[in-house]
Amino acid sequence: MPEDQAGRPDLLCRLQLMALSCLSGRTEPIVREEILAGVELFAATSTQPTMSELYAPMASIVIQGTMEVTIGQTVLHYDPGSCFIGSIDLPITSRITSASPEQPYLALNLMLEQDSLADLIAEAIDLEPEQGKCYALGPASLDLLDACARLLKLPASPEDLPVMGPLIRREILYRLLRGPQGGAIHQIVLSDPRIQQIRRALNWIRTNLDKSVPIEDMASCAGMSQPSFRRHFRTATGMSPLQYQKTLRLQAARRSILAGAEVSRAAFAVGYESPSQFSREYSRMFGVPPSRDASRDHRSPAQSQREAVADPASRAALCH
Repeated sequence: MPEDQAGRPDLLCRLQLMALSCLSGRTEPIVREEILAGVELFAATSTQPTMSELYAPMASIVIQGTMEVTIGQTVLHYDPGSCFIGSIDLPITSRITSASPEQPYLALNLMLEQDSLADLIAEAIDLEPEQGKCYALGPASLDLLDACARLLKLPASPEDLPVMGPLIRREILYRLLRGPQGGAIHQIVLSDPRIQQIRRALNWIRTNLDKSVPIEDMASCAGMSQPSFRRHFRTATGMSPLQYQKTLRLQAARRSILAGAEVSRAAFAVGYESPSQFSREYSRMFGVPPSRDASRDHRSPAQSQREAVADPASRAALCH
């Protein structure tokens, strides 16, 4: 399909109709409809308070509505027809800024797996690995949007889904690799030792949230000098190592508080020894003090549902 931008509105309109058909009249405030393994259709019928979650490596193609996502100090604006790719685990804050029951926010999300991408790159002999940042946002190509529309058409033909679904999913991955965000998606399979070192540090930080880990220990885990570690970490994640660690700790604490844990216990479980410091940093990140989140009365059903699906464990289940 030629990149004729005059056809973009019609293609987006077709995608929106297909997506709404997949939802089959569901009216929940938040919907995550699995299309096939590793692919979900996300829908929200209203704007949402700012939420925090951990993005696993994924691609998100926005079909309708708008969202604002913050990674470190960078603010990204998701619009219809835009495509986000993240190639490492990224703690983000997000807020849906345009959605209604008549025109819900709609996005097609694909989990990105190293093996599938490596096989695809190996077969596409002219597809050379690119260096780039570990996340990117930009317009989706018309070829990509067309493939997404064909995928969303499949649930109406259940007999075709088991065969055609994986094939179209593979085409979508290929279009992503070919697209303007290809540099970010290549980071998943590149053997760049610096990326691998940063990944090792990210995993180590996530498994040691209850400890006050100094920067020199993080750098040592990555096998880098402190200056090199700081520089490559910020390039990969958009934030400093300590900011990344603090964001994960506060997100984990909030999930515990919203699940019913006492504020003091939630703070201690992620390494905070000072209640005042925890309350101050929590309020700065989430806009409300932890004591307010501990009281469930102020939360709407939509917010409660979104907090549940923001849990990384819930999102990881999409891969299986």
